[in-house]
Amino acid sequence: MLSRSRASLIGRLSRRRTREDEGLFLAEGVRVVEDLLAAGIVTRFALISSSLEDTERGERLARRLEAAAEVERVSDAELAALADTATPQGVLVVAEIPERRLEALDVAPDAVFLVLDAVQDPGNMGTLVRTAEGLGVSGVLSLPGTVDAWNPKVVRAAAGSVFRLPVVSVAAEALGAWLERHRVTALAADMGGAAVDAADPGGAVALVVGNEGAGLGEAAATLARARVAVPLRGAAESLNVAVAAAILLHELVRARTGGGTGGVGGEG
Repeated sequence: MLSRSRASLIGRLSRRRTREDEGLFLAEGVRVVEDLLAAGIVTRFALISSSLEDTERGERLARRLEAAAEVERVSDAELAALADTATPQGVLVVAEIPERRLEALDVAPDAVFLVLDAVQDPGNMGTLVRTAEGLGVSGVLSLPGTVDAWNPKVVRAAAGSVFRLPVVSVAAEALGAWLERHRVTALAADMGGAAVDAADPGGAVALVVGNEGAGLGEAAATLARARVAVPLRGAAESLNVAVAAAILLHELVRARTGGGTGGVGGEG
């Protein structure tokens, strides 16, 4: 039987305050846990149920977990009661949130960063992080009001990218000072903005995207030196924040690499 204290901890880690206080987060699912281990994220303990070892891939993951951390075997019913997903895959891990610091980010002359201002939907957040990694963005900077990167739904939607790409929480004032110090130009995504090729100043840039409904807050908007938008030709008035950011980031990265950024990958 799983101890009451561990069961309680897992339940409480669904809340941001507990994750921040404990420095821990939850990861579940075969692919997500494989990526977590590959990235060297420190694992406190793992729960596995018999269904994990129904496949060869699951058996291999179980062995890797046993070599990396303390593993507790629980029933499928116990795991399902603790899992955040409707159809758990037989594995749930409690791991340490890695330290991410603003000053540790590498700011190359042609770097592209993504700034999130009060993005609240975990699915959008995870997709934005995954897209940023896929396009070669150097880091994601998260302003107050944004869902935290270690929310279980964000971790799943990011599909491992949150383990590899730096995601740093930062206040607007500190971010402004950092942008100025490193000569990074902030460009705000806004429906009234110009096309990227007209507004992009070259050099290191940070694309700032806002809340799904309200757009950019005042503090984030003051960081921007120009506004950029995806030109829309159809009847739709706007795009989902993750879709718009993907298009704008692609244009910014392409301008700095002189070509494409590769193909569209499938699920592993």
